[in-house]
Amino acid sequence: MKSITTIFFDVGGVCLTNGWDHISREKAAKKFSLDHEDLEKKHKLVFEMFEKGKVSLDEYLDKVIFFRRRKFNKPNFIKFMCSQSRAHDSSINLLRKLSLNKKYHLATINNESIELNLHRINKFKLKRYFTDFFSSCYLGTRKPELEIFLKALNILQKNPVECLFIDDREENYQSAKSLGLNSIHLENPAELKEKLKEFKIKI
Repeated sequence: MKSITTIFFDVGGVCLTNGWDHISREKAAKKFSLDHEDLEKKHKLVFEMFEKGKVSLDEYLDKVIFFRRRKFNKPNFIKFMCSQSRAHDSSINLLRKLSLNKKYHLATINNESIELNLHRINKFKLKRYFTDFFSSCYLGTRKPELEIFLKALNILQKNPVECLFIDDREENYQSAKSLGLNSIHLENPAELKEKLKEFKIKI
């Protein structure tokens, strides 16, 4: 196996909790007394465009939540959305060590809307660890589409065999693997250290 020079991390599910997933939306429905089924239907109509950066957070909320008058306002709802993010401490500790040894090029390949992506990068100081953020909102394509992986590889001028990709979703793992990237399907962030050892990553 060729030596790995670059490690691509998913963010939600690997480094942090998911930013705005079905669990967060269910919590939002309860907190703000929303029709959860209707929220999910409207979310599904727009979320791909939202994550590809073609729909802003303001537009997303207009279509999914504020299509009629509410008893709460956008700033309060956005504050709730942002509050759903938590760090996986075990992953952040590993990232800290990997960034300090400077042996690997660390980057993300993640699906996220522009506003939530920036919030999470800043709140959890992810620029301390990652040199590049290949986020769906910047590249206009999202996992598991092959295009997002190809763009990341082409921009960095990397060969797939020298790269490792880590993601919690099976479909994203399979897409990366089909392009020749070494890949880890991480179902539990606490297992990241052991999974990295399988690829002889020095921590």
